[in-house]
Amino acid sequence: MNFNQLSYWPALLLVFSVFLFVVLILEKRFFGFIKTYWFYQRSFFSYLSTLLFLLGLGGLLFSLLDIRGPEKRIKAEVPHDRTIILIDTSASMLAEDVKPSRLQKAVLVAKHFARKATGHQLSIVAFAEIQKKIVPFTNDIDLIDARLDSLKNLRNQYGSSALSVAIQESIQYFRESDGEARGNIIVFTDGEETAERIDLKVPASVHIALVGVGTERGGRIPLDDGRGFRFGYKKDRGQDVITKLNENFFKVITADIPSAKYWLANTYSLPSEEILNFFQSEKTKGMNQQDMVIKPVLMEWIVVPSLVLLFLSYFFKSIRIFSLGLLLIITPIHAQEEEAPVLSPEVISRLDELKEGNLNRLERIKLADDLHKAGAKEEALALYQENLKGSIDKKIPAEAYMNYGTALLEKGEIPKGINLYQKLNESLDDSPDSRKIQETMDKNVVSIFQQQEQKKKEEKEKKDKNKEDQNKDQSGSQGKSDPQEGQSGKKDNKDQKQNAGDKKEDDKKNQNDKNEDQKKDEKDKSDKPKDEEKDQGEQPKPTPPQKLPAKLKQLMSDDRQLQMKMIENGTRDLNKRKSRKSKDW
Repeated sequence: MNFNQLSYWPALLLVFSVFLFVVLILEKRFFGFIKTYWFYQRSFFSYLSTLLFLLGLGGLLFSLLDIRGPEKRIKAEVPHDRTIILIDTSASMLAEDVKPSRLQKAVLVAKHFARKATGHQLSIVAFAEIQKKIVPFTNDIDLIDARLDSLKNLRNQYGSSALSVAIQESIQYFRESDGEARGNIIVFTDGEETAERIDLKVPASVHIALVGVGTERGGRIPLDDGRGFRFGYKKDRGQDVITKLNENFFKVITADIPSAKYWLANTYSLPSEEILNFFQSEKTKGMNQQDMVIKPVLMEWIVVPSLVLLFLSYFFKSIRIFSLGLLLIITPIHAQEEEAPVLSPEVISRLDELKEGNLNRLERIKLADDLHKAGAKEEALALYQENLKGSIDKKIPAEAYMNYGTALLEKGEIPKGINLYQKLNESLDDSPDSRKIQETMDKNVVSIFQQQEQKKKEEKEKKDKNKEDQNKDQSGSQGKSDPQEGQSGKKDNKDQKQNAGDKKEDDKKNQNDKNEDQKKDEKDKSDKPKDEEKDQGEQPKPTPPQKLPAKLKQLMSDDRQLQMKMIENGTRDLNKRKSRKSKDW
């Protein structure tokens, strides 16, 4: 047993010692403060928690030394997948019928394939009349990206394409590196082979994937100078040269090669996954037996116990919290929850499809209607707001806009709902279905305003009741004060009777007292109307009735006329059924 990073041992020991010293000093001060001012003694679980925390942290620091077991010699089978990326750099690959150009599109697909091809050793070969190995077999994805990027601005404006020769030479690369022809070749080309073609001899152990870059409509070959300025297009006998994707070439070559398949990369989809699956299904994987010396990693022997110690440290530190949680689990408290809307299995399945993005606009609107009917009004309103923006679309059923307006009214957004109703009303024709929708919208508006009026009426009644209660309380307090005044009056009369015995000495005083009492009574009488006027003036003035909207007045008038017609028709039918002798009084 040894350590790969034993040189870090002094630094880790110093860090742990400093941390241990700081923790012990701070805890000593903290629990000393608790004992002095709160008179609490430190518990056993607190000591145990600190000890376990320090042991766990020390174990994690110790594991950073990378503990290893004794050396072992093993025989390992190392699978190797080798793939050569052939990129056509001839003049026809500069055509821009595939944006930004065929060559840049080929480089993009090649980079995507390289990132997906985990476990493959990749080599890059660029070819035109001749071919050149740019990257030997490697697993360095950064090197592969850099070399592929260097091909983007390559301007081989007069190069021809020797595709058959490039494939045959790539087979030789396998033999040179491993002694036998075994691996994969992926070719990016437009299929226009302008050089002399040779008969390919491809063994069954080499699998070839052809990726066609370009369109059947084709495009012109641009000519740029060294600074990147375009001065024209390639011409032949005064006419622009049009290069096209040669799909027939791919069909012929895949028929001649034992293991080959082609794809066309003229869309945004990249066939990297399909190519890798093709290689995986067709190849015969080579396995090399190699002797390897390893040192097994034993870090988990220290890391796992250290994590357990840290968990136990937290547990003992918060043991009271865990005990309370255990009691809550044993005696759960059931809270009343609002009843959730019941959705049918069909609606739930369509909600899953909505999450995956598989529903079109009409299907999302239909789902919103079903959610509104099921009672999930918030979700339905969100779908309506997302899919029914802007003006009225004649392609969308009118019922959907009506349901959207109804949802807005129920949410309390009355101006928005009425505005949507008016837009929908203007877009409707005179058909029976349209008239039915108009009648439904009128009923909904009347119902909403009636509900608002009912709420206002209830609120007004509550306010009036509160005012009456306040007035009663005030009148009760005044009634209690009257008996006191009566008692004081009686006491004054008794005093007057007692003072009447002193006729001569107190006559003047009595007369003065009577005059003062009369003045007070007159003053009280004169003040009472003023107080009553003040009380009446303090009463709130009645608020003027609120004006109803013109649309609501019209709807209520129409409703009253409709009710009158129904009553008249009913009485008329009843009178017809009566006999002449019967009386209606």
